[in-house]
Amino acid sequence: MQKVKKAVLPLLVVFMLSGCMNIEKRVLDDIQLATALGYEYIDKDTFETTVVFPNFQPDKSVKNETITAKSVLTREIRDLQSLQSDKPFVSGKIEVTLFERKTAERGLANLLDALERDPSVGAKVYLGILEGSPRDFLSKQYGNADNGIYLSNLIEQNIESGLIHKTNLHQFMYKLYAEGIDPVLPILEQKEGNANLKALGLFKNDKLVDEIKPDQFFIFKILLERRSQRDSYAIQFKNKGKASIYNIKATRKFEIPKPMTSSDININIKIRSILLEYQNGSLSKAKMTMLEKEMEKEFKKAAEDMMKEFQEKEIDPLGIGEQVRTRSRNWDMKKWKDIYPTIKLNVNGDVELLESGVIQ
Repeated sequence: MQKVKKAVLPLLVVFMLSGCMNIEKRVLDDIQLATALGYEYIDKDTFETTVVFPNFQPDKSVKNETITAKSVLTREIRDLQSLQSDKPFVSGKIEVTLFERKTAERGLANLLDALERDPSVGAKVYLGILEGSPRDFLSKQYGNADNGIYLSNLIEQNIESGLIHKTNLHQFMYKLYAEGIDPVLPILEQKEGNANLKALGLFKNDKLVDEIKPDQFFIFKILLERRSQRDSYAIQFKNKGKASIYNIKATRKFEIPKPMTSSDININIKIRSILLEYQNGSLSKAKMTMLEKEMEKEFKKAAEDMMKEFQEKEIDPLGIGEQVRTRSRNWDMKKWKDIYPTIKLNVNGDVELLESGVIQ
């Protein structure tokens, strides 16, 4: 009898929870599963939204279809789009949301607020900035999958391969409202008929103000993350050829002896890498040591130049302010904004090449 009670109890809990949650069942054939969204302001108050949904063909291929609507209220968009569709839209499968560049420069707070409040939209939805019209970009066919999944995979594989850091709706909103750090989003474009990750967009509050090119991804990611790996980086030496390295492990540590003052902040970086390619003759152990020192100098200069530009633009995508805040008992955001541009940020690099192929 005791065994029967133990078996019945979980079933009763499931039925009770189902009744309380009042979950509405949907038949997949009766709904449109939106997988990607694109936003673009077309005048001062009106924005245009493009939604993408897959249309599965009899031969099992996927045809992407889009519907576009204009409104001054984000909550009205779904109704306007439904007027153009034979099935109601469901946003629970949205993979990617894109914002046209000028729209991002104007500010994303209002658009993101409505997106965040929608309970059917997951917090792990990827966000991105788009060069050009979302309507044109999302109307193209990319690969064999539907566009939402394709673009999500494009962003995700660049995260997993170490080229860019992880970012999604939840992380963007955290950085938007947290003190001492600014958000970053990938910038996409259409290039030769394909979707291409062009750059990383830098924000000041909710407005896009600058970008980082692909040749700076490696330095930015190592400065941003406490631990990173699987990054690759090509470096040009002065009159000493070009080399490509693969990072198997990098660690970053801040030294902030006097928080909330204009005293120096030191950032110590340790990089353990494999030398993949070197275009200036054969290598010896002495030359390997020379390359390590040269890489440390090049990395230091590039990193400090990058951070100086951030300070001049009064943006903090690396979260240096957040590092100070966690070490300070008298944190004051207003005061930090005043002293941040004046602080000298020093980078100390320690590069070790663990493998290099054949050494002579």
